[in-house]
Amino acid sequence: MDVIEKNDNIILKGTNFKSKPIFASFRYPKLDDLVRHLMVEYGETITNGKLPKKKKEFLLENNEPESHVQVPITLQHYLSPFYLSMLIVLGSDVSDTLFLTSPIAKDVENVFKSSQWSQRDKNYDNLLRCLENNASFIPLTYDCTITELEKGWHKTVHLRKHDTVELYIVSKPLEYFPMLFINCSIDNVRNVYDNITSLLISKGDPRYYCPLWFTWALFRPLLFNVVNDFIEFRRRLPGIDVTEEQFVKLRTIYLHKLRRNMISGCNCRSNRALEPSNEIHYRTSWDSLERQYSNYFFWYMPDIPPLYTSHNCTCDQHIF
Repeated sequence: MDVIEKNDNIILKGTNFKSKPIFASFRYPKLDDLVRHLMVEYGETITNGKLPKKKKEFLLENNEPESHVQVPITLQHYLSPFYLSMLIVLGSDVSDTLFLTSPIAKDVENVFKSSQWSQRDKNYDNLLRCLENNASFIPLTYDCTITELEKGWHKTVHLRKHDTVELYIVSKPLEYFPMLFINCSIDNVRNVYDNITSLLISKGDPRYYCPLWFTWALFRPLLFNVVNDFIEFRRRLPGIDVTEEQFVKLRTIYLHKLRRNMISGCNCRSNRALEPSNEIHYRTSWDSLERQYSNYFFWYMPDIPPLYTSHNCTCDQHIF
């Protein structure tokens, strides 16, 4: 099975989109405010209105005390509701409604009554314009590709003037994941939500259970590391891989930044040995690499020719 087809079978299982959806991590005041209200109200039903326990809202990176990094544990919203952004899923269906995931059933208009945004943007035209002008979408190509919406795209989305946003009540509110679906049928909403949350939970690290990290992982599916003059790699999402051509390109770009060369010109994943270096290279933790790659999410990738020595050999073809 083709690598890309296998990836899509994980993320799009059970869906029937005419064309692949695209994804973006996005913030919009009106809907951000609504998400926070829903999370707080659900949290109150769990804690009986009591304040969450202190020190439960963050996980401290003990292995790097000098950085004092606090990472939100987003799998436990009800302890201390944390919200950074929502995942926008832009599909190819014909739908006059925006679907917003929610951990609790609630009347949208009643929630907005206590919000400063309650009297604005009733038809959500501003939201669509913001997506068109400010959002960078990630397509399901897994090769560092970014897509921007065409000018005038917002005119192609025909929403109802009233009750445009409907809530999709998630089946497992403790694993709530904020997502907004545009041009998606309710069946596709259900399947995409289940597939993505299952995929991220299977990673086994709640620090990366967030929309922003999911888009990073789609944009750059592999992480590279150098240990004792050998290059290693790790998949960022369980089961999500890249083609051999993409692998070699990403590896070449990574090594170019380090000014390192492969010993062999063999373009296979078993080819790991680098030219010896006089510098001491320590193993970097994979968590540190995640944060490093996130900081350079939109870095420029020039077309760099492969950097090899004159020595060539063959390697066993296998994926490790």
